[in-house]
Amino acid sequence: MVGLENPSRPPVENGKPFPTPFSYDRLLTTLLFVTIALAAALMPAQNDTFWQLRAGHDMWRSRAVLLQDTFSHTAYGSAWPNHEWLSQIVLYALYAAGGLVLVTLAAAAAVVCAWWIVWTITPASARTRFLLIALVVVSACGTWSPRPQVFSLLLLAATVALLRARRYLWLPALFILWANLHGGVALGAWLLVAAVVASLVESPRSTPRLLTACVACAIAGCVTPIGWRFWIEIAQSLGRIEHLGIAEWAPPRLADPALVGFWPMLGALLLLVCVRGRHLWHDAEARQRGHLTLVVLALALAPTAVGAVRNVPPFLMLAVPAVAALLPRREALAAARRERPRLNLAIAGIAVASAATAVAIAYALPANHLGWRPLPADSLSRLAACRGNLYNRYDEGGYLIWFAPDHKVFLDGRQDPYPPSLIAAQVRAETTGDYRALFERYDVGCAYVPSDALVTRRLIDAGWTPLYRDAHWSVLAP
Repeated sequence: MVGLENPSRPPVENGKPFPTPFSYDRLLTTLLFVTIALAAALMPAQNDTFWQLRAGHDMWRSRAVLLQDTFSHTAYGSAWPNHEWLSQIVLYALYAAGGLVLVTLAAAAAVVCAWWIVWTITPASARTRFLLIALVVVSACGTWSPRPQVFSLLLLAATVALLRARRYLWLPALFILWANLHGGVALGAWLLVAAVVASLVESPRSTPRLLTACVACAIAGCVTPIGWRFWIEIAQSLGRIEHLGIAEWAPPRLADPALVGFWPMLGALLLLVCVRGRHLWHDAEARQRGHLTLVVLALALAPTAVGAVRNVPPFLMLAVPAVAALLPRREALAAARRERPRLNLAIAGIAVASAATAVAIAYALPANHLGWRPLPADSLSRLAACRGNLYNRYDEGGYLIWFAPDHKVFLDGRQDPYPPSLIAAQVRAETTGDYRALFERYDVGCAYVPSDALVTRRLIDAGWTPLYRDAHWSVLAP
C-alpha cells in the first residue's frame, strides 16, 4: 500500500532511481509557487508599514529600544509595550539597504517560505497539494503586506512543522525570536496548548517533552525588552483592539469575494473531522506521522479565523495539511500520462519570466497598488508650513509618522499607547462632526483629513483655511 505522500515510484536501474525529469507534477508545483511569489511580491504597503519603518529608523539611530511613545502629541511619553521592535529594526535595515523594493521582496520571501513549509508537511500527492493550496491562495493573501505579520506566518508554519515532527528542542529558540518580532506569537502559544492535547492521544510518551518545551517557550516570551509582563501586555493589547473597529479584526463575511476559499476549506475540515475523524483516531500509522496533530492544530485556529479576518491566512496554512491528513488514502495508480519534460520546463520558464517582468514593471512605475506613495507630495509640503498640534485619523497616522516626521500625530495604528477614552472621543468626532471639545482639549491647530470627511466639512464651515485640497486629502489650518 502506497500513501498519497508517495504516489508514484521513479524508474529504477540496478537498485538506484533514475534522475527525475521535469515532470507534470513539478510543473504544477512551479506554477503554484510562481503565483504565490507574484502575489507576495505585489503585496501593498499599509499605514502600519510606515510607522514600523520610522520606529526602526529611530532605534537604529539611538541604539535603544522604543518603549515610550515619541510619535504623538496626545500620548507623548506614555508607555508603549513595543513587542515588534526587532521586526522594526530588520525592516528599516532592509529599507536603508534597498528601499521599499527590498522591504517588499524580503516580506515576499517570508511568505513564500511559509507556504513551502506548508507544502512539505501536507501529506498528499503533488496534485492534491496543488488543488488544496490553489483553492485557498486568494483568501490567504488578503492581509499580506510588508510588516511584522509576515514573519509570524513563517514562524507559525515552522512551529507546526516542529510539532508534527516532535522536534520540541527547537521550539524555545524559535519562540524567543518570535516574541521579539511580532505579537502573533500568541497564536503560537495557543497552538502549543492544542499540541499537548493532541499528543495525549497521538504520542503519550512525547507529552512530557512537549510540556517541558511549552514551559520553556513561556519563559522565552519574557526574554524581551518588556520582560515578565510580555504575555500580560499581549493579552491587554488584543483586548484594546476590540474597541477600534479595525477592518482586518472584523469577523469574515460570507459574501466577501476575497474569502472565496476560506468558507469551503473550513466546511471541508469540519465535515472530514465528522466523517473521517474516528478513522484517523484509530490509524496507528497516521498517528505516528503526526496527522492527528495537524488536524487538532487546524481546529484550534478555526475559531480565531471565524472571529477575525486577520487570522484567516494563518488558519488556511494549517487547514491545507489537516484536510489532506483526513482525506482517505488510496493505492497509487500507474501513471498513464506521457511526460513531456521539455514542454513542462518551457512552460515553467515562461511563467517565471512573465512573473519577474510583471514585478519589475510594477516596481519601476511604481503601481498605485503598492502603496509606496500614499500621500501627495504637495499635501506634505503644505503640511510642513502648518503650525500647531496636528489632527488626523487612525488610518493616516502611520503614513504621517514616516512622511511628515516634524509633526507629532494625533493618533495612529499603534493602539497600545493611546487611552481608550481618546480613541472613543476621536470616533465620536468623526461620526458626529462635533470636533470642538476634542480640538480644544488637545490644542489642535492643523488638520490632515480626508476631503469627504464630515469633520472636514465642519472645519471649512467654521472658517478653517484649506492649505491644500484635492479629491482625497485636505490640509486645513484655522
